[in-house]
Amino acid sequence: MSVRENNRRYPKPELSGYQLAIPYPADATRKTGTGAIANPQIPVATKRFRKAKNLPFTEQPLFINNNYEMTATSAPIISATQAYLKQPDWNKYSDGKLYFSKEFGKGRYIEFYILHQQAHQPQYILDGAEHQILEKYGVMAARLHAVFATYATQQKEPWKQPFILRGSELIKTLQIYKSKKLSKSQKLKAIADLAMVVGTLGAVIQWYEGDLNLCIKERCLLWMVSVQEYSQPNLFQEPEDLLEVIIRVQPGLWTYNFLNAEGEKSKTALYQCGFMPKQVFDLDAHKHKLAFELALYIIQNNRAHKNGTYTIHNLLSNILPDSQIEKAVSDYRYGWRLREDLEEAFLLLKDKVNMTIEFDDQTYPMWLRPLWAIPEELAHLSPQERNQKLLGKKKLPDNYIQNILLPAKLSFKLPSSQINNNKSVKNQKNTKFHTKSNKAGVKTQSQVDVVINNSGIAKTSGVSNGKVTIRNIPVIKEITGNLVKQMRTAKKMSQRDFAHAVGMSQSWVRDIETKGKNAPIPEKYTAIIKEILNFR
Repeated sequence: MSVRENNRRYPKPELSGYQLAIPYPADATRKTGTGAIANPQIPVATKRFRKAKNLPFTEQPLFINNNYEMTATSAPIISATQAYLKQPDWNKYSDGKLYFSKEFGKGRYIEFYILHQQAHQPQYILDGAEHQILEKYGVMAARLHAVFATYATQQKEPWKQPFILRGSELIKTLQIYKSKKLSKSQKLKAIADLAMVVGTLGAVIQWYEGDLNLCIKERCLLWMVSVQEYSQPNLFQEPEDLLEVIIRVQPGLWTYNFLNAEGEKSKTALYQCGFMPKQVFDLDAHKHKLAFELALYIIQNNRAHKNGTYTIHNLLSNILPDSQIEKAVSDYRYGWRLREDLEEAFLLLKDKVNMTIEFDDQTYPMWLRPLWAIPEELAHLSPQERNQKLLGKKKLPDNYIQNILLPAKLSFKLPSSQINNNKSVKNQKNTKFHTKSNKAGVKTQSQVDVVINNSGIAKTSGVSNGKVTIRNIPVIKEITGNLVKQMRTAKKMSQRDFAHAVGMSQSWVRDIETKGKNAPIPEKYTAIIKEILNFR
């Protein structure tokens, strides 16, 4: 029998997606009968990647329906962000372990620590020192922490309800690990490691608030994280390249006191939220580090700073280590570079995140402002000529970083805060989605185009090829549950889809449309509801 005929009768075997080939040495002879193959080499495997199957159902990616999402903005969220960004400002306990403390006045404070060297943690966490973990993952951890805070807001009772995320989708949302040098498996491993790091942050929270009339001191992890890695086995059935990573996150018990919608109604807890624009994650975590840190701080503090006004010192002291600010004051060249970095960051916030930035005329002099914020006839002049014209001399004042720049005031207006006054909603085309689950367990969306034509009271003109035409968008001064129901049904939106778009539960929608149908919707929800239902 020829070799070709033998290959037809006995094709090469296949095992779990691998093709096996057993080569023969040049001096080996093939024998039959009682003979044997002389010195076969180790089998060579050619990989054929597969998709992971039977994955658990996961949350849909952020920013699918809108360019912003509701996100938690309570004290634990804000101060945890600062803890990640201000790694050099961590202090040491008497036993040498690190902690970061944030005071809030009136006996309130939050203290953070790293809970590592636990049996379930990966080796790199077990072996790493606390300062090494913070230094390596700080800004990336702050980024993922912000994503977790956004998903937690979508839960009715986050202290009871975990959310499950897909690693491949998280990489897209966070826009990290985009290097072509990294394989998909390496990127998934990196996001799994990052999630485990975020799961090491613990907190001691001592709080007094409003009508509670008692002190609460609580110890908990901010996020309890577990990771499942789905891998493709190699020839010897050993795990090798990752196909997918599933990350399960259980928000800590702090959410019962700070992210509790029902508790807020009964005045026994807080529910503090804001809006996270998608554009924040368009900022590169490394190239645009200062801009990203500023954006995160301003957005998370928008609830407390309703007028959006800050001093430069207030901004920098909450995101940069104290040592950097001190060096900017004492070292003229370092202070100059920091000022340039700050101006570049402001430009990115204006152009990339669509923030409106206004400089205070009394405290932020024209000669100190970025070039893009001064009149064109001054911007084209050389620094010396500009200083001569504005200051009467070519050189900048002595100690201007400490005496003028740091106390200077400016204000920021977020994109979401402009929604109520956004007249560009006229004649625009909005895309809405209805969720469903596919076989792989991903909550996907089918697209419905909503075409707007303003002139009176809203009504539909039917559905054709997935396109719903809504005409006559009214000007609304007060939104009630009854009005929400009318507009929602006019757009053929289910309560479930509307709830997901708002970031609340279906029961919340049901309650406002029945029990509270004649009551005005709380102001903190009106902006996103107007955007979803096209009020103006």
